[in-house]
Amino acid sequence: MGGDRRIMTIKWPEAWREILAWTVAGITILVFCLMATFPYGMLQARVVAELSRATGMEIRVVDWTVGLPLGLEWRNVTLSQPNWTPLQLALLQAKLGVMNALGGTLGLDVVAKLSETASPTGLAKGTVTASSLSLASPVTIKGQIQQVDLSKILRRYVTHGTLSGDFSHRIDSDRTTAATMKGEGMWTAEATDLAVDQIPLGNGRILSLTFSKVAAGLACRDLRCDVTQLKGDGIDGSFTGEGYITIQQPLQQSQLNLTVTVIPGPGFASKAGTLGLPSPPPGTAMTVKIVGTLAQARIAL
Repeated sequence: MGGDRRIMTIKWPEAWREILAWTVAGITILVFCLMATFPYGMLQARVVAELSRATGMEIRVVDWTVGLPLGLEWRNVTLSQPNWTPLQLALLQAKLGVMNALGGTLGLDVVAKLSETASPTGLAKGTVTASSLSLASPVTIKGQIQQVDLSKILRRYVTHGTLSGDFSHRIDSDRTTAATMKGEGMWTAEATDLAVDQIPLGNGRILSLTFSKVAAGLACRDLRCDVTQLKGDGIDGSFTGEGYITIQQPLQQSQLNLTVTVIPGPGFASKAGTLGLPSPPPGTAMTVKIVGTLAQARIAL
């Protein structure tokens, strides 16, 4: 018990140090070789084709590059469907889980921008996961929309307005049973400084409405989305609504069944006179039905 303590150290022989260094260098070179020789061209073509099939949209890409870390970037992308105004994106970035892809599954972190500015506005971002590259179920999407200019997306109906929101949805059914799609999700959105034009009233009459804020929410299960929130207010009045949307393919053929209670404001009163619409006293509530398809909605007073 003399209290003599000795500290033992392990000294690596020079040969082992050299072997370890060459091993690390070899692994690093192998990783970079895999990155350099990975068939990105085939992969990006496959991803675009599968997204086109799953969404029913025609996707045209002018240019694409490999992004870092491992990912793909598409520039000047056009999304189009029959009877819808084409949507043009300056930049669409997808950080791809390459190891997942090699294993046959899909994992994408997606950012879509209307312009290539560094501003954190005017973009949508989200995550897409699937059990295979062919987007076989289950497929999960979740993400956010950050201050997107609605006039660039819905040019036919909206002259100005800014949209923000959140979404999360899971699709359980296989692609061969799209008519009986199974799944559920939540969608919320808020639009500010919104001006909606080209609202058909029948007999050739067209109405335009302006709101300072509009909020909406949907809770979806299978092919039905129930309205959990629908309200707005502005110079043309305020409104609240309820109802549901029945999803169909293509998406623009989805059926609307909404009941909206409107309290006209001073702006609406002036428009009603020029359109030959009834103009109730201020503060009087009116109930209207919104029916038809997303592409051709109709308002019944």
